[in-house]
Amino acid sequence: MAFVPDTKTFTNSVLDSSDINAFIRDPIRFLLNKPIAELRQTVAQSLASGAWQSLTFTTEDVDTDPAGTGGHSNSVNTSRYTAVYAGWYLCSGGVGFDASAVGDRGIRWMVNGTAVLGSGVFLATSPLLTTLVPARVKRILLNLGDYLEMQAWQDTGGALNTNVSGENQSSMSIAWDRVA
Repeated sequence: MAFVPDTKTFTNSVLDSSDINAFIRDPIRFLLNKPIAELRQTVAQSLASGAWQSLTFTTEDVDTDPAGTGGHSNSVNTSRYTAVYAGWYLCSGGVGFDASAVGDRGIRWMVNGTAVLGSGVFLATSPLLTTLVPARVKRILLNLGDYLEMQAWQDTGGALNTNVSGENQSSMSIAWDRVA
């Protein structure tokens, strides 16, 4: 299991190379290579009317952390970012919906299948254009192994696709921010 390296208070002690590596080098390396992921949706997803659905992300622009494992998979549970390190994560993103003149659109954050309080956003649709709904930028506490998802909602009365053209692609950005 990956863990966030910690510093140490030294009191009249002789530092050997293992102390220097563990309590100075490793924390600095972690802070210079904090876990981040930039995910995009490049395959349209059909969203049912009147139901929250987790967005799937099929492209990783970056998914890196000091453990070298990453928190997202392009083949299994593609809607999830799983915390490799415990702590507060800075989360942002948004969803693009194909044009439709009917209904409203929404987005929210989820941790382990439970809605994050204060994360919901709803917008009226744009009848002629793609409707873009930004997610609230939130710091979200994730324990080791917790998973984060972004869910979208629409109420056109029928299925509606996400838009995957250029800057209208749905995206999710996650960056480890600090220890809890």
